[in-house]
Amino acid sequence: METAFLALFFLLFAFATADTLLDTDGEPVRNNGGLYYIIPAFSRNGGGLALTRVGREICPRTVIQASSEVSYGLPVRFSSPLMIAILTTCMNVNIEFTGAPPCTPKRPLWHIPQDSELKGSAKIGTDARLQGEFQIRRVSADAYKLMYCPLFAAPCRDLGIVFDEERNRRLVVRDGNPLLVRFKKAAQNPEKWSIV
Repeated sequence: METAFLALFFLLFAFATADTLLDTDGEPVRNNGGLYYIIPAFSRNGGGLALTRVGREICPRTVIQASSEVSYGLPVRFSSPLMIAILTTCMNVNIEFTGAPPCTPKRPLWHIPQDSELKGSAKIGTDARLQGEFQIRRVSADAYKLMYCPLFAAPCRDLGIVFDEERNRRLVVRDGNPLLVRFKKAAQNPEKWSIV
């Protein structure tokens, strides 16, 4: 009984100290409800997040930042296993591209495979929850950062941009220098995907 009470206390404390995630219109980001573009928080810092093919990939599976500032990238849906309508910071979420190309998995969830050619590079796959989840944390009034939280491992780590040998702006796990982002509401029926 005492253990259950302590667990409930810590859960309530975590929710009480978390901020509501807001989109660029100042509205709360919905759990498993809305579609959003993940765009840079500040101008002159590239475009939104999208997919591309790297190495021997036949289908685009690597998460990158579009190089063009006018590109919003691909829309995503955030989902938490908690039965709540609104997402808050520091909550574990899954991130799923919507409007991804037909050759991608049915549910193109983000994950960080440990066997990728660039360790810590964000990819899409179907069993993403087996490897870890993501969190979103507020950095300032106008900016958030994405973090990767491996299961049964050390604390969450920042996601930032690294240029690969093909000059792709890959989203990767890094310590420090995170990509600062905002969330722009997308149309419910996204346009056709495009490879960046």
